[in-house]
Amino acid sequence: MKIWICPKMCIFLHSKNYTIYEFMASSDQILALIKSHMSGDDERFRLIAAQIAAAESKAGHKVVSSSIKQELNAKPVLSVRMRRVNAVNAELSEMVLEVDKGFVMKDLVSPSSVTDKVNRVIREYHHKEKLAEYRLQNRRKLLLAGPSGTGKTMTASVIANEVRLPLYVVLMEKVVTKFMGETSLKLSKIFDLIAQEPGVYLFDEFDAIGTQRGLDNEVGEQRRILNSFLQFMERDDSDSIIISATNSVESLDKALFRRFDEVINYQLPSPQEIEALILRQMDGFLPASICLEMIIPLFDKMSHAEITLVCRDVMKESLLMDKIVDYELISSVVAQRYLAYAN
Repeated sequence: MKIWICPKMCIFLHSKNYTIYEFMASSDQILALIKSHMSGDDERFRLIAAQIAAAESKAGHKVVSSSIKQELNAKPVLSVRMRRVNAVNAELSEMVLEVDKGFVMKDLVSPSSVTDKVNRVIREYHHKEKLAEYRLQNRRKLLLAGPSGTGKTMTASVIANEVRLPLYVVLMEKVVTKFMGETSLKLSKIFDLIAQEPGVYLFDEFDAIGTQRGLDNEVGEQRRILNSFLQFMERDDSDSIIISATNSVESLDKALFRRFDEVINYQLPSPQEIEALILRQMDGFLPASICLEMIIPLFDKMSHAEITLVCRDVMKESLLMDKIVDYELISSVVAQRYLAYAN
């Protein structure tokens, strides 16, 4: 499907029979459609396109509405695709996944304390040869710490996209085992891959191996696993970027911190960040008359990921129930989300 844009008019070209249709679409919808497509946000693209189809149906443009729906239903596309890393070792392919990176720097809604550090990592990578001339190395071992859903995984995707490296996620549940020596052996193979295949490697849920060595409930094998990881980190001089993410920085062994070039702390979004997330996610759905000052407090203490989910649910409810997005609708969806937590 191809879409051409002209002022206040969208020309829809059906990919099979090349029948041309014309229909009216608001400038907000057109811009939101373009933004969602350019950012690779397939779900939001489809929601906005479905909203346009519903509006055209109401206006009596049944052919246009039907054609849009037909195109949307033709080839379902996953917004995030994953595939096993192509490794000779079959065991390694079960532990590491290559993930499509769909985010860029402007997608990261975070305070300057986060974005400045991320920008610095990206800038140093692009100038690593210049730094090497002075025997300096770019920042490439990062520890991301903060509550779940605040942007740590997105940051890994942003960095991978901005430096044009593949993004690999290390599946910690596949790495850590109860058998003596097995986890350290798996970590050794992963660090061999890091050296051989340049990329951004995300060790998510890093708590699984990074817990403090002095904890009372710790066993000898856990100490050996952590010591092995520290040694692998110390020896690594590859061109890859290594990112460890944790929801509980307090539980991490203090010896870890000096192994990382940068520690970035994440927090729940501020009111300004909540507003930016709402405007970005529901662009094309929000009426001009809506009062954001009343809406923002509804999302208090929610993470970035939770706010995104609520906004998507609001858009779906608006489409399926033919409702205008207003305070009552948003409040209702937020209440449903909090009720789910209570259960």
